[in-house]
Formats: sequence, C-alpha cells, structure tokens
Amino acid sequence: MVEKVEFSEATTHPTDTGTADADVWVQLAEFASRADADPVLRLLVGEAITAHRNLRGITATIANRYRAMIDAVPDAITIHDETGSILDANASACQLLDRERERLLGCSIEDAFPELDDTFISRLHRAFDADETVTATSTIRRGADEEAVLELNAHGYLDANQRRIIAVTRDLGPRALADLQLRSSQAELRRILHEMDMGMLVRNRMGHVVSCNPAACRILQTSEPDLLALSTDQIADWQFIDEGGTTIVHDDLPWARALRTGKAIESVICGVRSPQMTDPRWLSVTAVPRSRSADDDADQVVSVFADVTAIKHEAALFAHAQSLTNFGAWRVGVDGERMSWSAQMHAIFDVPLSTPVSRERMLSHFAGMDQRRLRHTLDAAKPSETNEITARMTTAIGRRRQVRIRVRALPKDSAQGKVIGCVQDITAETDQEIAGAPD
Repeated sequence: MVEKVEFSEATTHPTDTGTADADVWVQLAEFASRADADPVLRLLVGEAITAHRNLRGITATIANRYRAMIDAVPDAITIHDETGSILDANASACQLLDRERERLLGCSIEDAFPELDDTFISRLHRAFDADETVTATSTIRRGADEEAVLELNAHGYLDANQRRIIAVTRDLGPRALADLQLRSSQAELRRILHEMDMGMLVRNRMGHVVSCNPAACRILQTSEPDLLALSTDQIADWQFIDEGGTTIVHDDLPWARALRTGKAIESVICGVRSPQMTDPRWLSVTAVPRSRSADDDADQVVSVFADVTAIKHEAALFAHAQSLTNFGAWRVGVDGERMSWSAQMHAIFDVPLSTPVSRERMLSHFAGMDQRRLRHTLDAAKPSETNEITARMTTAIGRRRQVRIRVRALPKDSAQGKVIGCVQDITAETDQEIAGAPD
C-alpha cells in the first residue's frame, strides 16, 4: 500500500498518526467531563485539549496555504517517495499530464513519464547526499498525434526522516517555439539591415565599431573588416564638419553626444571624409544609445545614417542660383499662416535667418495698394495657374525695393502647404529702365 502525503486539509495533529492516539484524546475528553474528576486535573486536561485543537487548526491553515501556493505555481510540481511513486501533485501537473489528481496519486514515475531515462531514480539517490538537482527530459503523448517534450528538475529532501523527491516539470514546447520565433525575427532583422539603403553602425563605449551593414560600407567607401578594425588613432584621421564647414571635434560627434547624454540625437547633418574616400560625403545621422537595462548607463550606440550628398549639392546649387538671380522662394504652411523662406528670401527682406516668418510678416513689408494686391493674389491662388505681380516693398532695415512676385496654390491634399511662390528683386533692373527712358 503506497503512503499518501497530501498538501491539503490536515484534519489531525501530526502526533495523531493512528486510531490509538485519537482514542487517547477521546478518553481524556470523557475524563474531563466527569463530575468526580479532580478539578486541577480537569483544568490541565482541558487546557491540553484546547491546545491540541488549536494546533490542529494551525496545521490545517498552513496546509491550506501551502496547497494554494503550489497550485498557483505555473510549473507542474509532483511529490514522490524514494521509489518514484507519486504522493501528491499540483493543479499544473494534473493539467500537464492530463489526469485527475486522484488518478495520479500512487502512480509510479515511469507511469507518468513513460520515456524517462531508466537511471533517473538511481541518479537521484546518488545526488541525494550531495544535495544536488537532477535534470532529465521525457516525451509524453497527448491525443493521437501530439507529443510534448518535458524537462524534469528533481531534488531529494527528508520529510520526517523519510526520503522524498520534489519534481518540477516544464513543457519545452512553448520555449522551443519562442526560441524559434526569436531566431526567425533576428534573422529577418539581419536581412532587413543587410538590404536597407541606410547605413548602420554599432559602436561600443570606446567608439570602436562592433557591427555594420553593407550600406554603411558602401556609403563610407570602407570594407567591413576595415571598419571593425578601426582604432582610436585611425578614427582621428577622419574629418567631420558641420553644415557651416566648421570641424566637429570628437566629443561633439552624434554618437559621442548620444553616449554622453544617454539620449537620442536625431537628424544631424555632417560632412565626413576618410583617407579611403575619393570624395567627401554628407550624411544625415541619428544616434541612439542602447543599454542592457533601464538602470544601466548606455554601453553601445546605434548610428543610422543616409547619404544626402546629392541633396546637399542640389541645395547648394539652388542657393547659388538664387543668389545670382536675387531670387528667393517661399511656402505658406498648411495652416495658411506660417511660412518657410529660403536664405535668399531673408536676404531680400533683410530679415535674419533665425527670425520666424509668416504670411502677415511678409505682407507687412508692403503698403497701400501693393499690399492689397498681394493679399488678393495669395487668397485667389489656384493650383492650375501661376499669378504674377510687381510691387514696391520696404525691407526690415528700411531699404526700398521693387520686386516681382509669382504665386501658385498647391493641391488641397498636399502635405507641403497651401501656397508656394518666389520673389525676385528687380530694383536694379527697374532703375536702369528709368535711367534709360527718354526725357
């Protein structure tokens, strides 16, 4: 007959191991109720009975709490005697093994885990004295077609001088699936990083490149082994400049700032030239610090950058063209008020580049009929046609100019704004026409 040791509902004191002990407490209760019993002895017996009942209640409470605790554990837990027979099981074990608790009690460990290694119990006995945990795997069948691979972690302990085994069993299926999904997502991420047009570099705290993608090598005109082998002295041979042509020192580079501040540095335009480059490159760089946990300082920085050399050259050519023709471009935002001006617009209106501009700010440089004509032209602008007017204006420092203004509306669903246009300073041209006119 297999002994059953259950976690739940202890109804007797641990010393009540048999009917004889229970009979003793019944006899004592009967003695205490006799009228002719010695009062002092009755008092002592009564206190003993009360203490015994309290101890039974405490034992039952502890057992109930223990039962609730192990049933709340998501892992399957079984208790075995030294031969492997199951003495108790929690709710997760019943679910995992697809058996009711009553059917599990008394089953051998081989019945519960048919494909368990035959040496498992003997290994447990050898590990008992060394206070070690034994790990094994087994496969169980669920239904006709489904199998589950289980991992058992078993440890021996003494319970009232009797050897017991506690086994914690996990289904490796979800873990294997999660590992497969993680590997798949990592492979997909590597593929994306490999194929993306934007360069990606990962640097450690020393600034050394520990990872890069092919786009980074292509943009920087440097092979992956050379990038990974860059030393601090070699990085010093690289030149970095800002949009104004000023050299960017090492500590002000986007990745160094991100590492120092612990914050992302977004969309910094900088020029770079290395000894391997045939031509300098203009890059738009975003640097993001990365740490192992939220409480740790950043130990790596991921830099993502795009080659904007062509855009930068086109912008420079456009700026030169505007300067040569004294021609400025502008755009009214989607709110109908805020504006964006090109650098030459600021020059024509003698307005500093850092000054915010708006539709009303532009209109304020015109007066009288010229202002009314310009306002009407802006309000009446259509996407299908370009309107042109000539007007007189006064700059922010009081210089008077004659300008030609062209206006065209953008489509209604455009995210770029409502109206675009240009202003050309024709003061010199007008003055020459006046000077050349016959008297």
